[in-house]
Amino acid sequence: MDKIFGIDLGTTLSEISYLKNGKPVVVTLENGRKYLPSVVGIDPSGKIITGFSAQNQYAAFPENTVVSIKRKMGSGQTLTMGAKSYTPAEISAEILKTLKSFAEKEAGLPVEKVVITVPAYFTDAQRKDTIKAGEIAGLEVVRIINEPTAAALAYGCREDGLEKILVYDLGGGTFDVSLIIAEEGVIEVLASDGNSQLGGDDFDRRLEEYFISHLPENAV
Repeated sequence: MDKIFGIDLGTTLSEISYLKNGKPVVVTLENGRKYLPSVVGIDPSGKIITGFSAQNQYAAFPENTVVSIKRKMGSGQTLTMGAKSYTPAEISAEILKTLKSFAEKEAGLPVEKVVITVPAYFTDAQRKDTIKAGEIAGLEVVRIINEPTAAALAYGCREDGLEKILVYDLGGGTFDVSLIIAEEGVIEVLASDGNSQLGGDDFDRRLEEYFISHLPENAV
C-alpha cells in the first residue's frame, strides 16, 4: 500500500507529515524546524529559493520574493520574480517541492501521493489551483481536505455518538469558522465562512502602523 503524506500548505507556514508505526510524524525541515515559511524567491544568482532563505532576503529584495501566495490561489493572476512571470500554482509548487524533498530524506522513500488541506471556504478555482500546484511539484493529490475537518480529526471526535463542534482557524493569512457535525467517525461541515485577507500577518501590520504613527517624526 502506498504511503500518503499530509500537507498543510499555509499562507505563512507549511508542514508535511506521515504515519510511522501508526503514529503521525511531522517532518523536520529547514534549520531543524517542523515548519517551512511559505515564501518563494529568486536569489541574486538567479536560483529559486524557498523557506527561511527566501524569507531572509525579502526585506532586501521584495521585488524578487513572493509571500502569502495562498491568498492568490485561483485568482488567475500572475506574479513577477526577476524577469519571469509565475502563476500562483507555480509559486506554490516550489514550496511543495521543498516539502517533498525533506520528507523523502527523512522517510527514506519517494513522496508521490499527498493529501492537502485548504480553508473550508476555498472556491472550486482555488482548490483546482492547489491540485495543479501538486501536479507541477510531481505529486498526486489524492484528496483535498477542509482544514476544520482535519482539525476535528486531530481533536479526536467521538466515534460512538453525535457531536457538534465549532472550529475557529486563525492562521497567518486567513481566518475561517466552521460548524461541523461528527457522527460515528464521519465528519460533515454544516456551515462555514471566513476571510482570506485576515490573519496574524494583518495583526502584525496594523501593530506596526500603530506604533509608527505614535513615534516622533524624526524617530522613523
